[in-house]
Amino acid sequence: MSEKKKVLIIDDDKDYGEALRIVLESNGFAVDHELNIDDGRTRVEKNRPDLIILDVMMDKHTDGFDFCYDLKHDAECHKIPILMVTAVTEKTGFKFSPETDGEYLQADDYVAKPIPVAELLSRVNKLIA
Repeated sequence: MSEKKKVLIIDDDKDYGEALRIVLESNGFAVDHELNIDDGRTRVEKNRPDLIILDVMMDKHTDGFDFCYDLKHDAECHKIPILMVTAVTEKTGFKFSPETDGEYLQADDYVAKPIPVAELLSRVNKLIA
């Protein structure tokens, strides 16, 4: 039997993170959820995930961008795929995409909250495959 793929959710919205956890666990993934960047960084170091689902705005409005940038420039972690799931555009009006903001937004995929379950699973499977 193959080992479950590990997904780490880093999102300060406890309810949203737990909803993602339920969906992913019911589809065969092992899931951890951290509520801030510091705890997320510790979790990455202790239990390297196969995928990170990352919010943008947490304690600071740029937490997710900064964490993603740092991870993608870390020799040991740069290959971990990152799916940014955020409401930053809805809350700020600023639109981001890996195509136009690739130097700073180095996530492997980016989607606005809320994301339909089927689309979430499709993106997760594509990134983890």
